[in-house]
Amino acid sequence: MKKVAISFIILGSSFILGTNLASANTEEVIYDLDNHNLVESFELEEDGEIIDVTIVDDSLISRMADKTYTVSKNKKNSWSISYKVSVKSNKITSAHSGSFKASQGNFSNTSVTRHSNSSASAKGTWKHRAYASNLTVKATVRNNKLVVE
Repeated sequence: MKKVAISFIILGSSFILGTNLASANTEEVIYDLDNHNLVESFELEEDGEIIDVTIVDDSLISRMADKTYTVSKNKKNSWSISYKVSVKSNKITSAHSGSFKASQGNFSNTSVTRHSNSSASAKGTWKHRAYASNLTVKATVRNNKLVVE
């Protein structure tokens, strides 16, 4: 029930704050750091399955010099990974606050890492029954764009 309420809040915020829902044929999402809506959602196709990617500009919540974005990747009825990426002067200054949730199965070996001034990722192993998959949500800053894979 909690997930349903959160979904309605995100969807409601999408309409109020002016989001776009776009389909992408590639395995990455490009989010313009200079010209964007507060919430943007995308659908990617990975291995024949739909994966939702949402990027939220947390600047309304935070008054820090860094702009912080919440990057989320979700496979319906399976798993969800999100984390925060702080960006200043076209560089990633930190990556933190990882959330790894499984509606089926569970996560292990989870981490959120800032690799360099331009790259960060959240990683975890999702296990469901006898199946295990290593999942990574990578964020890269290139030319004032946040690219999520």
